[in-house]
Amino acid sequence: MLSSATMLLTLRAASLVLFASVCAQAQTRTLALYAGPAPGLNTESTLVMRAELQRLLVPAGLQVVWKDSIVRRNGEDFELIAVGTFEGSCSPEKPAQTGIAASVADTSMSNGRVLPFFRVDCTRLIQALGRSINSLVFGRALARVIAHELYHIVARIADHQDSGVAKAVFSAQDLTDARFEFDSASISRMQLSALAGFSDISAITEP
Repeated sequence: MLSSATMLLTLRAASLVLFASVCAQAQTRTLALYAGPAPGLNTESTLVMRAELQRLLVPAGLQVVWKDSIVRRNGEDFELIAVGTFEGSCSPEKPAQTGIAASVADTSMSNGRVLPFFRVDCTRLIQALGRSINSLVFGRALARVIAHELYHIVARIADHQDSGVAKAVFSAQDLTDARFEFDSASISRMQLSALAGFSDISAITEP
């Protein structure tokens, strides 16, 4: 039979393990998103996009810090870094009719390795959504496309999940519904992944 002192020590040890586990799960990492100019993107779409992207990434313990890719400063140190570019017209009021890309967005790869660079084609996205969209809906859709690419970068994996934001193909409903999330498997992959390997912006070179 355990003595009172031994039981107390055991309880304290168990409490410390539980505390460490909770802290590890609650740890928040900063993701610096260096974004290039998005031609035609208005203020409302920008605000909705940023709020929706943060909402999607909070369960994975990621805090997004938006940075201007044109004003990169050597020595800026972040836990995770991604660099995004936007192509075509990002104005839902004036959708372009030309320059459609093969996909709405993609992430750069090199020798099977996921690089911290992604591209979004706004023209293709607007046309995929249809003509009856507004600034709020477009900002939401844009955030979900970006979140999908950031999943590949943070988890450092090219594969997709069967459901949620990390699945391979989105429907117009996925992009525009009031709620659309990462599934639990995707969140776990992002939480458990090692740091992406790029903590200093000066270490990043375009593919």
